[in-house]
Amino acid sequence: MDTPMPHKNRLTLAILGAALAMMTLPACAADAGAGFASAPGYVEVDFDNLQWDDYYTAERFPSQGDSVFMPDADLIAPVRAVLLMENHEGTLPHARYRVTYDMHSDAEVQNDGTSEIEITRINLGPAFREQALEGVPVENHAPPEAFGVGPHVSWRFQMAPIQGMTAHVVEAGRKELSDADVAGLDCLGMPCAQLESAEGPAGNWVEQAPPAPSVDYRAVTAEGPDPGYVVDQMLAVMLGEDGAQPTGPAVPGREPRITMVVSVNAGGQDVMTTGLGRNSVVYDDAIGTVWVRSWQQGDTPGEISELQVARQR
Repeated sequence: MDTPMPHKNRLTLAILGAALAMMTLPACAADAGAGFASAPGYVEVDFDNLQWDDYYTAERFPSQGDSVFMPDADLIAPVRAVLLMENHEGTLPHARYRVTYDMHSDAEVQNDGTSEIEITRINLGPAFREQALEGVPVENHAPPEAFGVGPHVSWRFQMAPIQGMTAHVVEAGRKELSDADVAGLDCLGMPCAQLESAEGPAGNWVEQAPPAPSVDYRAVTAEGPDPGYVVDQMLAVMLGEDGAQPTGPAVPGREPRITMVVSVNAGGQDVMTTGLGRNSVVYDDAIGTVWVRSWQQGDTPGEISELQVARQR
């Protein structure tokens, strides 16, 4: 009778296997987004040499060890990118995430896709504190730490599929942003740095069934949904069967196909997370743009709805 392999050894072998499989990554996947994650101001983050035990935990991935593959092997690139970024940065009680997503293909090898994801996280803690303490005597002010302390950050990921991993990190970069840097950022119609969140265009919004997490990861806690799960839900509604279709070679300066904004406890007294997403490349003759918005209070079931905007002729 064979002796079962300890879980830690299985995890180590899986990581080594992923590293070996990287040798099979097509050259186009490594080159298609060259420079995206190493744009001016971004400092390279070496994921190949991270201590993965802090990320691959039973708390984050309850079913890890049940398969020879890594527990996040099937996660779509933006969701895995948000989880990796949060693992590195930690969480904030009041924050806004602006996530952009493109998947490009090489001009000559259309089936080899490379994903480019940018995640900009704005710390709304200081603004929320200022609003919450308005009119409160100074001696009763809560310290800044109670509202979340940390820099505004921007991460860029270039990801590509390898054997057993849908979104392997090919390259990643990080930079910190000042208040002035984020002051002019747009989050789908509203300034990213203010507490009020955009709600998308007026129209016939249709309620959808909230999608389940795409894999078994910690999607919701008592404090609310993980921002990665909000991204996961919005992508499931916006993309449908189009999710795996690249949009062609990368074009510098072109607007990203997908833009998503997740706002965590941005205003008011309730613990609430909201999401708004826009898909600007829809493979449909009649539909030009798809919008999705969601909200969830704490760990109670949330709501998600979709707006399809007709293609302009």
